[in-house]
Amino acid sequence: MSHRVVEEACIGCGGCEYACPTGALTKTDSFLGLFVIDPFTCDDCGACVVKCPESAIEPDPAWAVCGDRGCPLKSKRLADVECSVWQDRCPTCGTTMWRRADGWECPRCDMQMKVACPRTHMLPDAERAACLPEELAPVSWGPTRTADA
Repeated sequence: MSHRVVEEACIGCGGCEYACPTGALTKTDSFLGLFVIDPFTCDDCGACVVKCPESAIEPDPAWAVCGDRGCPLKSKRLADVECSVWQDRCPTCGTTMWRRADGWECPRCDMQMKVACPRTHMLPDAERAACLPEELAPVSWGPTRTADA
């Protein structure tokens, strides 16, 4: 699970931003200068949590944990694969890139795998549909019918 900033508790000091190794924290445009966490680039290391003097950063259960439960890279079959943790995304479908011995590739577009980062499910609908293999892509059934049609 990624983390989130509790707006009511954040004082905008920036300690979390400096502690984050992936640059997942950014300052908002609000007058108070609060911070937000990009859950796609957060690698769940927790460095920001211990740096926050107000305990304003908490786990966000809506997101899968990077490299932990639910991550396909935890399987022995994919033990030789490294994740870019959303620092490098596929230009076609938007999912995070994976690296094997021959370089960075998209698990769906290049590797032709049916698995990808579980955070791919949280992409906006258009990007998420592009990540699905053709046999799993949504079928268009034509215009929606209404009761009075």
